[in-house]
Amino acid sequence: MDFMSDRSSIKTKSSGQVAKRKSIWFKLGCVFFATIVILLITAVIIIKSLVSEDYLADKLEGSINSHVEIGAVELALFSVPTRFTLSDVTLSPRDIDPSSAGIKVEQLDLNVNFWKLFNKHIDVSKITIKGAEISMISFEDGSTSLEKMLRSPEEEDNTSESISGPKRDNYVSLESNEGGSNEGGSNEGGSNEGGFNAFDQEDFIASLGGLVIEDSHVDITLEKTGLRIRCSDVQLVLSSISVDTKNLKATNTAKLTMASKIEIHSTEGWHYGDLNLTGDASAMIFNPETGNMEPEVRGRIDLGDASWLNTKVPVISDAWESLEILEKVGVSITRLPERATFGRSQAVAVHYHLGKITVHEPLSIWLGDWEIAALDGSWLQTETDQHEINAEMLASVKSSERFLKAMSAVVGLLPSKMADKLINDVKGKIYKNNRLFIKVRSSEDLSDPKVRVVEGVPDLLDEAKKSGEDALKQKAGDLLRGLFR
Repeated sequence: MDFMSDRSSIKTKSSGQVAKRKSIWFKLGCVFFATIVILLITAVIIIKSLVSEDYLADKLEGSINSHVEIGAVELALFSVPTRFTLSDVTLSPRDIDPSSAGIKVEQLDLNVNFWKLFNKHIDVSKITIKGAEISMISFEDGSTSLEKMLRSPEEEDNTSESISGPKRDNYVSLESNEGGSNEGGSNEGGSNEGGFNAFDQEDFIASLGGLVIEDSHVDITLEKTGLRIRCSDVQLVLSSISVDTKNLKATNTAKLTMASKIEIHSTEGWHYGDLNLTGDASAMIFNPETGNMEPEVRGRIDLGDASWLNTKVPVISDAWESLEILEKVGVSITRLPERATFGRSQAVAVHYHLGKITVHEPLSIWLGDWEIAALDGSWLQTETDQHEINAEMLASVKSSERFLKAMSAVVGLLPSKMADKLINDVKGKIYKNNRLFIKVRSSEDLSDPKVRVVEGVPDLLDEAKKSGEDALKQKAGDLLRGLFR
């Protein structure tokens, strides 16, 4: 009995020890998880204090020539990836009328690296902008209010100094570059002007995977031309970003998808037209030599059926006046219609670089029975209003046939052989694919274009006189040859 009681006592002590050990591990586990929770809560508090509204606003105002307001900051630490959201962000210029220039963003989402937030470094993998309102002025000297707003204070103080090389877009980093030059990096030719440079921002470039702009509006006022361009319902996605700062010549591309409705007005109140644009493009983002942000875009943009232009646009009205030259061949030009619609491909293939837009496929509009086509290579420099458009003005097939009949009636009094020769000569000079056409060139300021006819139109009366003289000479020659024979 004593032996059995001892064994029972040993079992009881053993089970008690096991239960005690389990209890200890359970308590340690609870303490561990409680510690993790406390640390995470503490991390959230610390990070939120580091990236508060006031902190970010002060940081930005110290980096750019603008007043900055941030309505709210939200950090979703437990989302994957971590999402950093700024709401009601406003940037207003210090030295420009804020009613005519500025940036307002309803919501800015940044997908960020959680751990780098502890070092006050925002490593962004994706940027999403929702409900942006951007107002910008393009000044006569080629500069813009946006450039002035995003300059660093040091650069703004030195604006009197000339800057060699192409214009550079400016960008503001949330992290100041305290180290100055990028040691160990390829910073030759890098910018010291406060602009966004690939060689100076290698970490940002390596991590950024995409940029999305949704439901936004952009107002651009061109001071020199007196035009106001309103882009509404802007949807833009910059994706497939492939950039290696060690080899920008080979890897410096992205895919661009965009859609927007564009209204063109004059500052005097004229409505110059609407463009409904959708399409894809490829973009080279940086200058491979200097590393400066210098977008170069190539794409083919579709024009919606509702797209149109007001014919009061000077380059259209002046081109129409050049058609008066066709009166030499008996063609009377009707009154210019109020609207022009787009023809041929219903699309525009363009190349954009440093403010210059170049057409790579004929872009045409219809003016009643006439089609005006800007040919491949025509260009517009948006910053200076300079342009050069080589164009064809072609009548419709039906109108061309009607004009041909009118010419035949004019020369009907001539002998048939002479009349046929005259018609064929004139057709060879002003007909193309059975359509009446003339070539024109427009250049200099787009707001006050110099439009001229490139190839002269033959005068039908002079041609008839010449044909008659040639016929008389031929008859006289035949008579003389007969006499001598």
